[in-house]
This record gives sequence, C-alpha cells and structure tokens, in this order.
Amino acid sequence: MTLKRFGVSIPEDLLENFDKIVEERGYIGRSEAIRDAMRSYISESQWEAGGDNMIASLNIVYCHKPKIMADLLKVQHNSEAHVISTVHVHMSKSHCLEVITLRGSKDSIFKLANTIAGISGIEFAKLFTFSLPEGEDFKHGHIH
Repeated sequence: MTLKRFGVSIPEDLLENFDKIVEERGYIGRSEAIRDAMRSYISESQWEAGGDNMIASLNIVYCHKPKIMADLLKVQHNSEAHVISTVHVHMSKSHCLEVITLRGSKDSIFKLANTIAGISGIEFAKLFTFSLPEGEDFKHGHIH
C-alpha cells in the first residue's frame, strides 16, 4: 500500500473536537483516525448508492417466546435478502439477542429489517450497514 500525504484546512474548533476523539479512542495520531473516518464515509456513500451485493447486520432483542421465533424464521426464509448467518444469544431468562448477517440489494435488506422490526414482541432492532472494497468476491462464503 502506497501512502500519500495531503494537507487539510479546517476550523480550529473542529480540529480540537477531532483531537479529543483521537485521544479518547487511543489512536497513535490523527492519520489512522482520518483513515478510519474516510473508510466509514466511503462505505456509507457506497451503501447509499445501492447495488446487489450490499451487506448488513441486524441486531434484535426480544422476549423469548416460540411464536416470535417462528415468525422470525418465516420472514427470513421468505426474504429476498440472503441470510448469511444468525447468532442467537440468551441474554437473560426472558430476553434474547439475535444478530442476523444479511447480503442482498439495499431495498431487500431494508425490507427484511423493517419486517422483522415490526414483528410483535421485537423490543429493539438496529441495522448496521457497510460495504466491502470493490472487487471483493461475494460468491464464496469464506475468503481470507
């Protein structure tokens, strides 16, 4: 990877706020924090542009009941978005956390996330969206 230097002019108060975050998060310096911010901005822009191979994870919390679990399975199986994996965690005697990893078009992922969020008994639903660098092979499930 070739690194390039560039200069940026920003208001002093913005730089002060940024430097506080850099220190709080334990960055060695501004450069890696700026790279992280740029990656996040690029990923967000790519997600907004859409496409067929978008990726997301949906975190949900619900009260453990057989009907809710059956409804979750049904909507996942009927979805246009591809459910790559689900992780089910028993958070307490009554509540479960489920993390559902999704791949598909932006619209199909949003549709599934909204359908799940609307299931009676789902107490919390949060969609985390991201995109991988261009050229990543989406046809295989496990690549390093």
